[in-house]
Amino acid sequence: MSQVLERLAVKKIVGLESPDILQKIKDFVSKIYLDAGYTDSPWKNVNYDLWSTWFYAEGKEGILAAMRITEKFPWNFIPLEVAFIKGNEFPPKRYGVIEENVADWNSVAFIRNAKGGKAAKLTFIETARYCVMKGYDMVYGMYNPKLSGIERIYFREGALESVKYTGPMYFPGFYLNGEMSWFEVVEIGKGVYRKLPQN
Repeated sequence: MSQVLERLAVKKIVGLESPDILQKIKDFVSKIYLDAGYTDSPWKNVNYDLWSTWFYAEGKEGILAAMRITEKFPWNFIPLEVAFIKGNEFPPKRYGVIEENVADWNSVAFIRNAKGGKAAKLTFIETARYCVMKGYDMVYGMYNPKLSGIERIYFREGALESVKYTGPMYFPGFYLNGEMSWFEVVEIGKGVYRKLPQN
């Protein structure tokens, strides 16, 4: 008996187009994060829609993987700028990104099974293609060292831990299994994300 594998296509939403689908993607990401043990925090859930492009893969059972690129402009903030730097200073400190032609790769979420892994890989490749098309000088991302999936993907493909924006960083009220979530920043340079669509 042969089995026909379902073909997965990666779709894209730019800005505020298709608000119903956009909400469906956000609900999917929230569920993946809650299932992983994260709490919900208004500090983490900033609305970046105007400057974001979402990529997602959908199967018969619904969305399998999603992630977004948030482009940096002088008039907006990216997640790297919203998070606080760990320290004892009061008031707490944040980074300000004043570079041009950069973006933030964030909200990476996928179903934890073989099909979800395949969908995540395809979505990752399409997201990288988009970065190539846009020609960003640098793409930033954040990862929690306690969850190795995202970290493995970033570093396997050649991303580097940032020396410019050193962590750990946090979002107030954003916990993983009852403990504060600490994040590190990665840098994905042109040479790295240009190789991703070939893998």
